[in-house]
Amino acid sequence: MLRKCSLFKHNSFIRVVALAAAAGSGIAYELGNDSSDWSSRVSIRAIPQYTFSSNSLFPSLAPSGYGNLPISFCSISSASASDVNKESPKPCCGCLGRDTIANAAAKVGPAVVNLSVPKGFHGMTVGKSIGSGTIIDGDGTILTCAHVVVDFQGFTSSSKGKVDVTLQDGRSFEGTVVNADLHSDIAIVKINSKTPLPTAKLGSSGSLRPGDWVVAVGCPLSLQNTITAGIVSCVDRKSSDLGLGGMRREYLQTDCAINAGNSGGPLVNIDGEVIGVNIMKVLAADGLSFSVPIDSVSKIIEHFKTKGRVVRPWLGLKMIDLNDMIVSQLKEKDVLFPDVTKGVLVPMVSPGSPAERAGFHPGDVVVEFEGKPVGSIKEVIEIMGDKVGKPIKVVVKRAKNTSMTLTVIPEEANPDM
Repeated sequence: MLRKCSLFKHNSFIRVVALAAAAGSGIAYELGNDSSDWSSRVSIRAIPQYTFSSNSLFPSLAPSGYGNLPISFCSISSASASDVNKESPKPCCGCLGRDTIANAAAKVGPAVVNLSVPKGFHGMTVGKSIGSGTIIDGDGTILTCAHVVVDFQGFTSSSKGKVDVTLQDGRSFEGTVVNADLHSDIAIVKINSKTPLPTAKLGSSGSLRPGDWVVAVGCPLSLQNTITAGIVSCVDRKSSDLGLGGMRREYLQTDCAINAGNSGGPLVNIDGEVIGVNIMKVLAADGLSFSVPIDSVSKIIEHFKTKGRVVRPWLGLKMIDLNDMIVSQLKEKDVLFPDVTKGVLVPMVSPGSPAERAGFHPGDVVVEFEGKPVGSIKEVIEIMGDKVGKPIKVVVKRAKNTSMTLTVIPEEANPDM
C-alpha cells in the first residue's frame, strides 16, 4: 500500500512514498551506460619511489569503464630499512575496515525476516503487501512498520491480522500482528518457534552524527538478504520538512538504497546494532531515505508492553523553536515582544483545547516547563512524556516582559490527529 506525502524544496514537488507496495510479478532491471573512472591508492614501502593516487574512493564498473586508469605519480622520500621492517599499524577502534560492513551485516542478517500479507478485495486475494522485519526477542517478537502488516483504513489495535514470516535460513511461520501504531508507523508481529530464533541487538540513535556509516538490511522486491550501505545525512529530519501533517515526528535521513519491501527492515550501525527502522524514501530522487530512530521506537515498544497502545498527551498548542534571528525579526515587528534569547513561541492555540482552558494566548513564549528551562519543542515533549490527566506548571513570557505561570492538564491525543 502506498502512502503519499509531499516534500517541497527549491519550489519543486517531490513525492515521498511509504514503502511496502504490493510486489508485481516481474522486476525490471536497468543497466547504465555511464562510464565511471575507478582507481585505488597503493603504498608500497619496499619500492619507495612512487605511490598511486586516484580521483574516486569506490569503484563503479560499467561496460565502458575499462579504459586507461587515471593514475598520477608523485615522488616520495626513500624509506629506511628500519621503516620497512616495522609492522603495519593496527586498525584503530571504530575505524572502517574491509570487513566492517560485512561484519555488521552478519550480526543482524539472520534476525531479518521477510513479511508477506495477502491483500483482498471483496473477498478475493488481489496481491500481497511485502516488507521486512527484525526479530528483537527470542520469544519471537518482530519489529516492523505498521503499513507493511495492517490496512491503514479501518485497522484498530484490537485487530489480529495474520502475516507470513520467512527467516533468512528458510524457515516459515505464521505471525500475528499484536500491536500497531499508525502515527509512528511502527508495529509488532509475534511468531512461535520450538527452536531458538536469531535476534538482533537494539542500539542507540542518540549519539548518531551526520556522516556516520550505516547499513540497511531487508527484502526489497522480496529479494531476501539484501544489504546496502551509506551514511547518515541528517539525524533529526522533521516531518514538517517532508510535508507530513499531524503531530511532530523526526526521522533519520540516510543515503542507503531502500525500495519497496525494505520497509520495516533494520538500519544498523557498524557494530551491527539496530539504530533505526526503515520506513520510506523519496520516489523521484536517489539517496533520500528515512528511518524511525530506535530511541523513539524503544519508547513505543515500552508503551505497547505497559499500556497496549501508545499514549500521547495533547495540549492544543502550535509551537515554534525560537532562535536569535526569529527573535530579532519579531522585535522589529513588535517592540513589546519579550526579551528572550531562547524558548518556544506559541503562534496559535486550538479552540476548546487544554491550553486554551489553561489561559494560553497566541504570542506567548514558553520559557519553563515543569520547573525546567526549555529552548525547544523537543525538550517540551521529553519533559511532558506521557503525562495525561496530570497538571503541569508552565511559565510563559508576554509583551513588556510580563511573566505568567499557567497550569495545563494534557489530554490523550487522538491517533488520527
